[in-house]
Amino acid sequence: MSVLDWFKDLSPESNSAAPIVESAAQLALYEKDWCPYCERVKSVINELGLAIQECDINQPEHLQALMHGGGQRMVPCLRIESEPGQFFWLYESADIIAYLRLHAAVLK
Repeated sequence: MSVLDWFKDLSPESNSAAPIVESAAQLALYEKDWCPYCERVKSVINELGLAIQECDINQPEHLQALMHGGGQRMVPCLRIESEPGQFFWLYESADIIAYLRLHAAVLK
């Protein structure tokens, strides 16, 4: 999903590369404290009342997981576990926010 999808129909049936999950427990947000884009995403997570694991990449194990799984050091990044051990890495704060808003009712 890209920012341009905001201007299209964002129904659950819309064509999106990011998998739909059944619980916020299947999500993890990779972030840094000083990142304004991370703060924007965390603000929406709080607004929606979602309990999503936060992984600060200042901790080496979280940075290593992000680099190995997502392939980029960029944050924020939402790790979506569609099936046990199967991960999708969603970058860009606007795309993460759009994904969370679209699926918030299912994730609670």
